Amino acid sequence: MPEPRDVTHSNNARRRGNPLVAGRAQEELHRLVSARDRVGLAQLEWRVYHCDMVAGFVRFRDGGCRPIASVEDLGRAWTDQDARFWVDFEEPTEADLREVRSLMGLDEASLEDCLHGEQRPRIDEFDDYIFIVLYGLVGLDDPSEFNPRKLAAFCGTRFLMTVHREPLRTVRTVLDRCGRNASGVLAKGVDSVLYSIIDGMVDKYTLVADRYESQLEQLEEKSLDPTVDEQILADSGTVRRDLLHLRSLATSQRELLTPVAKGEYDYVSDSLEQRFGHVRDHLSQVIDLVDTLRERLNGIRDNYHTALANRTNAIMKTLTIFATIMLPLTFIAGLYGMNLPLWPPPEHPLSFWSVLVAMIAVAAVLLVYFRRKRWF
Repeated sequence: MPEPRDVTHSNNARRRGNPLVAGRAQEELHRLVSARDRVGLAQLEWRVYHCDMVAGFVRFRDGGCRPIASVEDLGRAWTDQDARFWVDFEEPTEADLREVRSLMGLDEASLEDCLHGEQRPRIDEFDDYIFIVLYGLVGLDDPSEFNPRKLAAFCGTRFLMTVHREPLRTVRTVLDRCGRNASGVLAKGVDSVLYSIIDGMVDKYTLVADRYESQLEQLEEKSLDPTVDEQILADSGTVRRDLLHLRSLATSQRELLTPVAKGEYDYVSDSLEQRFGHVRDHLSQVIDLVDTLRERLNGIRDNYHTALANRTNAIMKTLTIFATIMLPLTFIAGLYGMNLPLWPPPEHPLSFWSVLVAMIAVAAVLLVYFRRKRWF
């Protein structure tokens, strides 16, 4: 096991106070308790360490458990060939991952992918483990917020290591579950922990899709309003873009889980193959729902164009009626402005008022006629 670096201690000290003192106290405490009491001790320690950059649990051969709160704890778990452990790195540094690589011998390019770039969901198989890149959709603030966040996982026969740059609600949920019963969770195997994480992430896909369905219902009601404006096109365009991204992620992860559900990897037990198949089917349902929502978006756009055409037709009808009424009035005014001998003669004192009354009468007759025709 490589010697601990000072930078690791300084990083942890900023998060937990003094890790050297805490580490020595933790080792002394473990020496004073029996193996059967380690489960309760792990739950107690988890309340202290669950907000750290490094968090996880190790289960020993005798059934005892203890939390993993540093790279040093990870090194001790790694050297015990009979132990099973899961460790989660949240916002690790490149130096932290280099130390993990020197300890566990993980692929360097895969570790770089954990922190850099936005790779498509994929799975790579190595001699002793598989490397998976997945995307969760929600953080810790809003459970229905669409915010894709990358999760990288290394899964072997006795270890699971997850790495992510941003907090993930699903990972926190599984960590809390392990904090309550780490021995029971890890006794099922680290692949079972991986399944719980993936299943929880896929459940959030449905949550986000339902959120967009509710948003579309509001847009549909708004599109039926005769006074709807063009802002609805911008709103529907934003929803369409997010739905396309959601469908792309769901499709990629469904393809990723297909070989896992078929049992093509030795690091996933046969008992989990059917359950991974259910997760894949769940993603198929999400894709179908997204396709339905995209079709409804077309209806919102059609409703807007229909409302716009109706408003345009109403305006044109009003202008046409106004122009039709003004046409005979313009003719009368033009005729009496030609200085020709007409009746009543221009010299007559009532000629102006006679022409004005005639024009009003013509306009009134036309208005009554248009009203009876229900043209306005």
